Amino acid sequence: MAQSILGFNNLDEFFAFHAAPALAGIKPASLFSCPANLMPQADKVLAAYNRQFKPRGTNFKLLCRCRSHILILVYDEKLLAQVLQRQISQNYLKRCGYNKNVSTGEFLNALAAKISAGGEFPHEIGIALGYPPEDIEGFKRYKGRNFKCCGYWKVYGNAERAQKLFDAYTLCRDKLMRALQTGATLKVAAAAI
Repeated sequence: MAQSILGFNNLDEFFAFHAAPALAGIKPASLFSCPANLMPQADKVLAAYNRQFKPRGTNFKLLCRCRSHILILVYDEKLLAQVLQRQISQNYLKRCGYNKNVSTGEFLNALAAKISAGGEFPHEIGIALGYPPEDIEGFKRYKGRNFKCCGYWKVYGNAERAQKLFDAYTLCRDKLMRALQTGATLKVAAAAI
C-alpha cells in the first residue's frame, strides 16, 4: 500500500498518525476523515487492512461517505465491547436512545446511520472514542467552549486524568511513526507497541 496521502508517504503512515492508540490497543477507537478523492477505493483499502488486522481484533470501518469526505473509525473490538458494557456508558447511551447491552455492531451501525442522515452529529460517538461522559456532555452543553484543557478532545471533567491519556496517546503515535519510518509495516509496528 504505497500510496501517498495528505503529506504522508503512504497509507500506513496516514493511518498510524490518526489511529495509533486504537491500533496499539490502548484506546477503544479513533475517528478521522479523509478527502474522498484521495481514497477513491476506500472500501478495498479498509478491507485489506481488516484482513491484516483481524487476528489482533482491530477493525477499520467506513462510517460515512459523502462527495467530499469519508469518515473512518479504527477500533479495537475487545476494548470497544468493554467500554459499551460499562454501566456509565450504558446509562449515557440509554439517554441517547440505545437499548441496554447494545452490541458493538448495532451501536456502530446506528452511528453510521445517524451520521449519514445528516443533522446534528451523534455526540455519543465519544463513548466509542473513550471520552468520559462528563466531557461529552460538557462539549454539548457549552458548545465546545469553556473547557478546562484540550488535546485529543475537549475536557470538562478531570483535566489531570485526561492530560495523562493525551500524553500516552501522543507517545504511542510517535513510537508507531518512528517504527514505520525505519521500514516496518503498520501491522508489525502496531504489534510491537
